[in-house]
Amino acid sequence: MRREEIDTVRVLWQEMPGEFTATLAFAVGARDEDVDQLGITHLVTRHLLLSLLAEPDGTAGLLETAFTLSGEPTRVAEDLTDLAALVAAPDLGGLVLTAQQLDAADRAITLDLDVDDAVRDPWASLLARRLGPTGPGLLRWPAVDAHRFTADEVRAHLARWFTAGNAVLTCTGPPPAGLRLPLPAGPRAAHATSPAGSPTGPAWYADEVVAPGIAVTATAGPQAFLLLRVLGIRVDALLERAGVKAWSTEWSTPVGGDRLELGLSLHLRGRNRQRDSGVAARILWQELLRLAAEEPAPAELAAVVTRHTRSPAEDPRLRAGLQRLGVLAAAEQAHAQAPLADAAHRELFAVYDEFGESQVAAAARLGPADVRAAAASWLSSALLVVPVGVDIALDGVTRTGCPVGSFTPQGELLRPSLARRLRGAKDSLVLGDDACHHVAADGTVHSFPMGDVMLVQRRGETLLGNIRHGCLVDVSGFTGVDKLVTRVPPRRHRIAHD
Repeated sequence: MRREEIDTVRVLWQEMPGEFTATLAFAVGARDEDVDQLGITHLVTRHLLLSLLAEPDGTAGLLETAFTLSGEPTRVAEDLTDLAALVAAPDLGGLVLTAQQLDAADRAITLDLDVDDAVRDPWASLLARRLGPTGPGLLRWPAVDAHRFTADEVRAHLARWFTAGNAVLTCTGPPPAGLRLPLPAGPRAAHATSPAGSPTGPAWYADEVVAPGIAVTATAGPQAFLLLRVLGIRVDALLERAGVKAWSTEWSTPVGGDRLELGLSLHLRGRNRQRDSGVAARILWQELLRLAAEEPAPAELAAVVTRHTRSPAEDPRLRAGLQRLGVLAAAEQAHAQAPLADAAHRELFAVYDEFGESQVAAAARLGPADVRAAAASWLSSALLVVPVGVDIALDGVTRTGCPVGSFTPQGELLRPSLARRLRGAKDSLVLGDDACHHVAADGTVHSFPMGDVMLVQRRGETLLGNIRHGCLVDVSGFTGVDKLVTRVPPRRHRIAHD
């Protein structure tokens, strides 16, 4: 792999077969946004793309924003130069048009969220609960309506994050002659660190999620890689054995320093989701507990490393599946370019959300005792989420929840509609001047200060959120609930399009 600099931008390149491809990546993503600016990086990306004659492929993810161009090297160089010049001196006259064309439904896709329902996704809930309205804790909330962003906000966002020192260019061949990257000068970005929670022992809570999930606060490195892979494989096998129709998604989310939120979220199918959630939650906990108590077999670890390093062409089942989807060639190309992408990530980030080849290589040198020790040291930080209405009893796991009280403040009483009461609801809402209060059937009061509130409307339902608690309460079917729209701050009323 070769290294160069063009206009102070780091450039990594390696001769590879196939079409010439260049990717200009910036170390900025959704974790760097503010709760009232969620989606601004995505808007910036789309606006820059739509301002070019030859539209490249662009993604605005959790950690990075990248523009990928392929084709004849001279043309790619011209487009890259135009893109960099546009970043340095953006023409924001068409920003309103871009906002109109922006498809809010694709935010979960561009963030690489493997979810059907981002608002109710268990991993998004776990991050919001653990981290509050900072960093990856923001992923639960829908984007701000793009029409609300101003040209000054977009210009400031570009100036802060889209700089030469915060960028890296990778190429699958020598950088074309004449390529210029006239980006604004600026250092490598410093990202906000999400607050580290104090482990209070393994805990669980109920939330408006579609299925259970589990997270631990871990240290980045090969132990995290092995633990996550072994846990995922075991959980999938046990879910199938228990007759639970589900699949799991593995997550490794950087939260600052060398810390990760590491874990699994589940996705259930079929009609028995309430029953299956209880079974699945027990499997998640018991397998994590078993990894902390018993060393995994050496063969398990070897299989994990082999599976990660094998190309799609070497895995018959994976190859067949990719062929059916018509994406085998793209998958093989991505695998071949993985070392180049991994090198770029090391240039931009201290810790990335994917495990690179260096961590996999280090994992091959670890033994079962290393994995058990890591699981044992992280066990006290374990946090499980289950859907509302699911009650679980797990040895060594205590129930936690949002702070609640017993005093109901003054305000306008919003009662459940007949349809809500027929579903068994016995709760109420009290709409005050500076807060909304949810009064549960047992009389406990959960308050949502207007400064912390998030109102999400989607698919005919209304969800009331507290960004500091990271929670959601379904308040659909209360008489007068639409009054909340006029009470919450304008940017805190979100329409979800997932």
